[in-house]
Amino acid sequence: MNPDFFSLKISEIRPEINGKATSVTFDLPTSLAETFCWQAGQHVTLRFHLNEKEQRRSYTISNPPGALLRITVKRVAGGLVSNHIGDHLKPGDTVDVMPPFGQFSLTPDPLKRRTHYFFGAGSGITPLFAMINAVLEKEPHSVAHLIYGNADCESIIFGEELDILKTDHVVRFTLRHVLSAPSLWSWSSSWRKGRVDADATKAAVKETPPVAQDVHYWICGPGAMNADVSNALMALDVPASRIHMESFGGATVTASSVTGIAANAQVELGGATHEVPVAADQTLLNAILSAGLTPPFSCQSGVCGACKARLTKGQVHMHARMALEDSDVTRGDILTCQSIATSDKLSISFDN
Repeated sequence: MNPDFFSLKISEIRPEINGKATSVTFDLPTSLAETFCWQAGQHVTLRFHLNEKEQRRSYTISNPPGALLRITVKRVAGGLVSNHIGDHLKPGDTVDVMPPFGQFSLTPDPLKRRTHYFFGAGSGITPLFAMINAVLEKEPHSVAHLIYGNADCESIIFGEELDILKTDHVVRFTLRHVLSAPSLWSWSSSWRKGRVDADATKAAVKETPPVAQDVHYWICGPGAMNADVSNALMALDVPASRIHMESFGGATVTASSVTGIAANAQVELGGATHEVPVAADQTLLNAILSAGLTPPFSCQSGVCGACKARLTKGQVHMHARMALEDSDVTRGDILTCQSIATSDKLSISFDN
């Protein structure tokens, strides 16, 4: 990941779901096309200066590779950046944007015959929408099934675009809406009432069983939904290696009795090694920033993975690790925004 920011001009602003979300499309100069090359499902980080402070937020690219660079941001009640984007940005404005990154990504293969299941809720559709388009455009022998949860029809982001995909790809794409609070007139248009949970997962797989041995399951929604869907899939004997997840909304830090201790950390960053003091219970990211260094970071909630580093000495405790797979942790990768020291000497590297 390139940690530098680039100033990009906004070419289009489009309200979604009656202004409750906003799609922002950027004009990408030819000179930056390679720098901003992305895989379906990846994020970009935006940087703003609001209320005299730097604010960074990570948003998924909602278009597939080859299309225009677009993000779709759902408003958060009281959210400083999401509401600034919806209320104040306009075409012609420039925004500082970091190049794409993220491990939750799908790379289509035109020679493969695969079945892809996509389970999403709310704004979790943004990476899935890019992935589905990538499969339908670039993987012609594969099929895609979307199970998408919302409160009602008025909450469905990309509703019209999804209907067009369903019409244009009748054989290769199925769309099933799960509504938790549908109006009387919209109930008939949904697949089932409730939430995207274990029962919905099992029913979806039973109704549209895999048509290929190579099957992948992509899950993006609140943490509770992710756990329900993944547990249901594993109960169906789906290998964990075929289940890919990202948490969107509702991410919480698990309560923990672990207490961090004061430590000294050797930090490799930008080809140099720095000695950084870490206070008790201080996250490594905050300690590194307090030392005047400029490590990559974005959401600071353990979701995006921008602050990932490799722990080569010592021990830490991570409050949350949604952005890491088990294999990442086994290699020694940590999220510095979620890590507190549990040994007094640490060595970490951002340069791996």
